[in-house]
Amino acid sequence: MNKKDLADLRKEFKSNSYMTPIKEVYSVYLKKDNSEIIKKELTPFDMMDSEKNELYLNNFKKILTGTIDSKIFELDFNVENLEESSQALLSKALDSSESLVEYSDKIVDKISKNYTYDTDIVINFAKAEYYKANKKPREDSDDSIEDYMQAFEFILCSINKVDIPKKVLKFDYAAMTFKANSALDTTINLNSPLDGFMFPSFSEGYSDVNKLVYYSSKSKQLNLKFVEEVLNCNVKQTGIEEKESFNAILNDVIGDKIKADVMQEIYEKINEKLEDSVDEEEEPTMNMNQIKRVLEDSGIENTEVVESAFQEICGGDYAFKVKNIIPDFNSKSIKIENENTSIIINPRDLSAIKQIVNENGTRCLVIELSDDVSINGFKLENESEKPI
Repeated sequence: MNKKDLADLRKEFKSNSYMTPIKEVYSVYLKKDNSEIIKKELTPFDMMDSEKNELYLNNFKKILTGTIDSKIFELDFNVENLEESSQALLSKALDSSESLVEYSDKIVDKISKNYTYDTDIVINFAKAEYYKANKKPREDSDDSIEDYMQAFEFILCSINKVDIPKKVLKFDYAAMTFKANSALDTTINLNSPLDGFMFPSFSEGYSDVNKLVYYSSKSKQLNLKFVEEVLNCNVKQTGIEEKESFNAILNDVIGDKIKADVMQEIYEKINEKLEDSVDEEEEPTMNMNQIKRVLEDSGIENTEVVESAFQEICGGDYAFKVKNIIPDFNSKSIKIENENTSIIINPRDLSAIKQIVNENGTRCLVIELSDDVSINGFKLENESEKPI
């Protein structure tokens, strides 16, 4: 699932949407201390009042909000124990003409056995249908827009924190008096889900029941127990983890030292693939052979160790998302630093940077400049025209 698919789906999460009718919502209140269920509620979506309707819409919309590989992750199911897996349960829930309750309760049971939260939680499930246009009707056609729509059924789930409010003085308009709030006045934080998912994933007009879309409340951090034990999915590397793995492979191949112009050439060759894919919906990736070719074309000689580095660090051949392994070429995204200095530049300017040792044995950073440097509004004076 790509960011365009997510954006298109999010747009439909609004009241009275024709394109994304949520059929029903099932909510379960789960206690932290003993995993006791103290309330279950199944409600047809069109029977809710408008305020409650809006709260649920915003809650489920949050599950589809965030940067891919940072807060939103498309995950593959683990094929082991297929009959008992969440994939099987969710597939049956989609195929069943009955309500969500039976299969959702089994997911709730898995959550209670693998509890990772520090508060009571409310688990919300929704069964919905998304209508996506697969082509536009011709202007001279008598067909309606419905004739060009494709329907996708899906299930959403959000895990939400229960907040116990602090003691405050409040004004009761009904009794026209001041009084302390009750400890029973708990609130469910629907604005910031702790975890969530959508099943199945879909892209390019097709649903994929072998994958789901997982939402994490913490950027670039997955709730591993929830992902592995509740959802039964394989954990994928986050964007930061991919960058760290890629750098570790480069370190194995190149060593811990590199010239700035060589680094720039490697990044530019990889960035070419990103630029060539601007009009494509799928995010570009680079596998072991492609990275090996980039390193060879950049003048790196020790590329025979690329395969063993991939095996050691990634467990075999692996396709990195290009955006995760190179800096952003549209901004100053390269940081050059030591204990006393920090400079940020664009990756295209790396070749203008050199670290040298002068005739006195002093290590210096030399930056080729196209114009004067300013410090606090003052132009820096030239001290010598002689090279160091």
